Amino acid sequence: MPISFFEGIPEGQRAEVTRRNMERRFYALAAAVRDHEASARRTAPASKPRDERLYRRLRQICGEPSTEEQKVA
Repeated sequence: MPISFFEGIPEGQRAEVTRRNMERRFYALAAAVRDHEASARRTAPASKPRDERLYRRLRQICGEPSTEEQKVA
């Protein structure tokens, strides 16, 4: 379980700090998934179905339109 340090942060600002940390982690995870997708598409013509589901779900969560490849899957 991750450890969070809030020393010196006023009680009323802790929720905002936690929210920003969660957003930062989400964006880092999304970037890693996008990097994986780009790498996989360069090395293999057809992605694995579970990878395609992951890419499609990330786009749904981020509010991005699906690509043509994902509409077929």
